[in-house]
Amino acid sequence: MTTPRLDHIVAHGTPRTGLGLALDDLRIACADGFCLSVLAPDPAETYLLPARTLEVGFPTRRPEPWSRWRSYLEPAADEDDPTESVYLHVPVALVRDLIESHGGEARLLPRQRS
Repeated sequence: MTTPRLDHIVAHGTPRTGLGLALDDLRIACADGFCLSVLAPDPAETYLLPARTLEVGFPTRRPEPWSRWRSYLEPAADEDDPTESVYLHVPVALVRDLIESHGGEARLLPRQRS
């Protein structure tokens, strides 16, 4: 299964403004409707690319296997609401496995479907 958007983010990073805000749409939509945001190092920091870990935010459902994802929760996050949380320093392989478990990347974002 291919993950072209994830592969691009890993290889090229996430461009940011001078204040560190992402310039790109960070969401990845999966074939089954699951969505998450993915943030990689700024491409200006080329020594960090390709990314080995990513920041994942606000998944539409609890990421599984939860036993592995729980350890990457941001320290202040509420474990009872994993969809309103950010996951820090997540290995690329774990993010890829999550996307593939939801049928891979969707061709179009859900809001673009007619």
